[in-house]
Amino acid sequence: MGRALYGTPDMAAVLHAFAVVMARFEALRTLYPRDADGNPRAVVVGSGVLQVDEYASDAPATYDELSAFTLRLAEPGFAPDDLPLRAAVVTVDGRPTRIALSLHHFSADTTAARIVAEHIARLAADPGAGLGSGWQPRQIASFEASPSGLRHAHRVDIHDRAMLRQSVMPELQVPASHSDAVYNFVCLDSAAVALAAAGLAKQYRTSAAAVLQAAYACALAEHLGIGNCVFNTVMANRQTALAREAVAHIAGRALVPVDTSLGSDRFPALCRAVDAALVKSSSVSLREPDRYARSLDEFSAELGRSADNPYVVNIRPIAPRTLIRARADRAQQDIERAMASSRYRRFPKHVDPYSGKLSFIVWDMSETAGISLGTDATSFDATDLEQILLSFERRLVGAAIAAHAARSGSFTGA
Repeated sequence: MGRALYGTPDMAAVLHAFAVVMARFEALRTLYPRDADGNPRAVVVGSGVLQVDEYASDAPATYDELSAFTLRLAEPGFAPDDLPLRAAVVTVDGRPTRIALSLHHFSADTTAARIVAEHIARLAADPGAGLGSGWQPRQIASFEASPSGLRHAHRVDIHDRAMLRQSVMPELQVPASHSDAVYNFVCLDSAAVALAAAGLAKQYRTSAAAVLQAAYACALAEHLGIGNCVFNTVMANRQTALAREAVAHIAGRALVPVDTSLGSDRFPALCRAVDAALVKSSSVSLREPDRYARSLDEFSAELGRSADNPYVVNIRPIAPRTLIRARADRAQQDIERAMASSRYRRFPKHVDPYSGKLSFIVWDMSETAGISLGTDATSFDATDLEQILLSFERRLVGAAIAAHAARSGSFTGA
């Protein structure tokens, strides 16, 4: 994660901001070394242990340069007894201009890195800024071991099994050998999707994440010829929005049922249903990846097929205020013009953690929507993925234009 430092902070202010964030958030100081039996145990180290390197640049770093730099920070990988955070400050003429972070905390790493970067940038500009509160790893561990936490995990297991029984989604093929699997990616940068999602979320009084997931569910269901989907939605943390600030060390995964048989003519109702399912799934959650994996193994045997649902959705928390909004009298023209400038890219890469699964990831939502769709080559090829993304974009844009024209939220005629 790369983040610009606004204002004119000096190096002392930036390093102080790092120290404050490290001291406040225990998860950034939590190691997971393995004991004699090979089981990981949490060890919280004291403050003041993070090394922040400085990299001098002759000119402001470009986006690509900063991306490459943050990836280099992650090499050669994080060991269980490493701090989860690596950090550097990029300077131009001795002045800090950007911070670069690489964070490794299971599936929460990217969202958590963004939160940490925002905290550091805000504190560097204003040392007295408040950071809010959130759960700490030891609080989470205490909850998991408590009677209420165990009851919670039991409810989650029942919920997940029920959702998987209802799923009619076909099982994706798993490559015989992951070592030489080719993983196809299709990426979309679309201002039209950002405009449409913002407008529809506002008009339907629902979340942008729900609008995006509903449109994706419709596109995928149409492509597969099914009417009922169960998604494995990956979230940063399954407590409240405030809890994301704790940078939890856990994977947040919840199964969300989506009834795409509602059809495109009832798209507003589908968006609200998905929003309700997302809200409900945030309270029906599981905080222990090992227990989650064991449960899926047990249920796979019961079902007679894999219960590891392959249709993964990772939509970062999207604040509506970050989305651009068109003027009401020019919304239709703006969206149509923006759609013409959409950029699609394809590329294969070798060996990926998501091999064998179809993953839909919304990784940015500001002036444009950055979306990736990928799977291994044995399940879908790049052309399939591009058709699904094209259908997704057209569905959202059509809904937004129809809603704007009707001024009533109707999807008719889209």
